[in-house]
Amino acid sequence: MVAPRPVFAIAGGGLAAGRAVERLRELGFDGRLVLLTDEPRLPHERPPLSKQYLRGKLAESRLLVRPAAFYADYAVEVRTSTRVAAVSPSDRTLTLTDGERLPYDRLLLALGSEPVRPAIPGADLPGVATLRTVEDADGIRERLRPGASVLVLGAGFLGSEVAATAREMGCEVHLVEAGDLPLGPLGSVVAAWAADQHRAHGVHVRTATTAIRFEGAGQVEAALLGDGTTIPCQLVVAAVGARPRVQLAQMAGLQVRDGVLVDGACRTSAPEILAAGDIARFPSPGGTKRSEHWDNAQLQGRHAAEAMLGPVPDFSALPYVWTELYGSTVQQLGEWTPTRPALVRGDPASGRFTALQLDGGRLLACVAVNQYPALKWARQVMESGTILDPDKLEEEGPRVWSEPSAGPMTIHLD
Repeated sequence: MVAPRPVFAIAGGGLAAGRAVERLRELGFDGRLVLLTDEPRLPHERPPLSKQYLRGKLAESRLLVRPAAFYADYAVEVRTSTRVAAVSPSDRTLTLTDGERLPYDRLLLALGSEPVRPAIPGADLPGVATLRTVEDADGIRERLRPGASVLVLGAGFLGSEVAATAREMGCEVHLVEAGDLPLGPLGSVVAAWAADQHRAHGVHVRTATTAIRFEGAGQVEAALLGDGTTIPCQLVVAAVGARPRVQLAQMAGLQVRDGVLVDGACRTSAPEILAAGDIARFPSPGGTKRSEHWDNAQLQGRHAAEAMLGPVPDFSALPYVWTELYGSTVQQLGEWTPTRPALVRGDPASGRFTALQLDGGRLLACVAVNQYPALKWARQVMESGTILDPDKLEEEGPRVWSEPSAGPMTIHLD
């Protein structure tokens, strides 16, 4: 008797899900492979939604991890606009919202996260938006008309990108941040540079406050801030955080704590169920963490696929995140700690500089602004475990730290 083909199911429609599908077929998995996403399109990337796609400079087809032909060629059953209603670990079965029951041998949860909507009066008014999906981006773009007054609530990566995009599209932009500066987790030097960039491009930046009420008759017309300021606006984009989509995992009885808890092989508390991407809380030095960034999604998606097929080493990757503001690229490598002293190479006013954090000569983290060679150097140092002498960084590092007139290295306490 011929053994039945194993069934691997993947729930999710983002980068982690797309990379997992690729990796499974790449490694020779020839069983039935079913991908289920509640969105009406194939697995796609989300970072461009706040940048090129929002500006109308990138076609929707360019968001796809793989074109439709890939899934046909590799016999991947993709079910779009399909929601999983329940997961039963005891009999390894998915129940879909239409009542269909789908048995699985391995299941990967790559459901991502969902934006937090401010819990304040007026948050349900038309014109108060969050950004996660293509449909969200399309709706926001329709309101980004030259001269329109736009309030962006939250100045992290997403909020800063939306503010920059809206300003480049000719909108009057107000960027409101509850913390002291935009991009605060990257440290005071990079954050101050980011604030200067926003202001230099005409964005009104308000920090240490947030919205407490939205007002309008039929649609948002103004936002009242905690500092007493009222800002007229025709659009609000709330970028105040995201929550992992853990409802299915909770109903299935999996261990959940601000994400689905997984081990180094991306296995949940039910070993035949794995999780990857934004949803996964995985081991890291000093505890566990989640990462809501592009690089983690693609690497962890591939790692989970390998673990679906057999034993793997623990997931380990240098944290890497990036953003773009007004034509400048900001890249972070390693775990940046805002309270740790930072060494700065170059003059932030020049638009080309690097901030480093070291511990006893060991490079812990690097943030490079328009400094690609410096980031490459930092990766080599961190992966090799090279011990640096802070007093000799000029000789040990790439000679691209600064413009010729930048002067000596300075030390900043964040």
